[in-house]
Amino acid sequence: MVKIQDTDMLLISITSENGIHKLWTLRILPERSDEEECSEESVYESERSLSNRERIQRELQEESARGVQGNFISQLTIQGQTMTFISSESAYYREEEYRAYMKLQYFVEKGLELENFADVELNRLSLTFYKQDDSEPFPDVDVNKELDITLKFDSTVRRVPIHTEPIALEFGEVANGIKHSFYDPFHDKNRFFYINALTRYDLWKETEKQLEKPIPEEFTEKEWQQFKAQQFRALGTVCSRNQDLALVEYESEDNIQLNFYAEHYLNEKPAPSFDSIGMSILFSSDREFGHNGLKSRTDSTGPVDKTFEGSIVIELLSYYVELPEKIIKL
Repeated sequence: MVKIQDTDMLLISITSENGIHKLWTLRILPERSDEEECSEESVYESERSLSNRERIQRELQEESARGVQGNFISQLTIQGQTMTFISSESAYYREEEYRAYMKLQYFVEKGLELENFADVELNRLSLTFYKQDDSEPFPDVDVNKELDITLKFDSTVRRVPIHTEPIALEFGEVANGIKHSFYDPFHDKNRFFYINALTRYDLWKETEKQLEKPIPEEFTEKEWQQFKAQQFRALGTVCSRNQDLALVEYESEDNIQLNFYAEHYLNEKPAPSFDSIGMSILFSSDREFGHNGLKSRTDSTGPVDKTFEGSIVIELLSYYVELPEKIIKL
């Protein structure tokens, strides 16, 4: 048993079957209140009725529940032999997940002891396997010797939910020197940031410009037309043709990446997607440094009608924190 950020995890076994090598673990999920359980059930029952705000808040809650490091084991070293993992898959003990029950029963029949889980309800357990890189040999373990196990977790980033007062902005440059702040719960300190401008970005126009370029050599004409059609379908999940993206340019203490959203976007329901196609877009600032001498960053707050001329209220819902590599010796 190993404890990772207050989460108990049991290393069950390493297995080799049909040339596929895996590490199996059993993890106890954080205990949830009755209110959270009811909330989760209602969320899954009314997925389509969620607003963007509710969807984002749910995503942030799920990320927090997965633990600070995400609990993804990137490497396991046992008796000096290394297993590097390239993917993982988790099963949760719900009624529809019968395969999880069967797999756990298999390990119990092989001698797995679960005394430490005796008082834990099944719906708080997660069975996970990590798949080893195919190019590596499977460890040859001598069970009569000390196992000498070390776990490695790669450096990563995760979103941290926060709450700040809404900010009203007009399009164009923002007055210099107006400092905003938020509480950073991960580092237990207050942080500050400045907003320098609110601008528009015509996503459809800029994408069409890119797709007007000569067909890449690796595409046939048919494949290129299919790729373009897919790109345009994905654009529709971000904004419509009669909308621009409202971009906020900002500076932040220690160059922390912030996640802003327009209030009207948060209160709307997500654009319907019929083929599971979506698009993620990253923006960079046109200038290296902002008005206050810090690194300049840009973030999309959501779509706005091309004819809209008023002010926009934005909210800061989360920020990204960088987590260093972690090594745990058992």
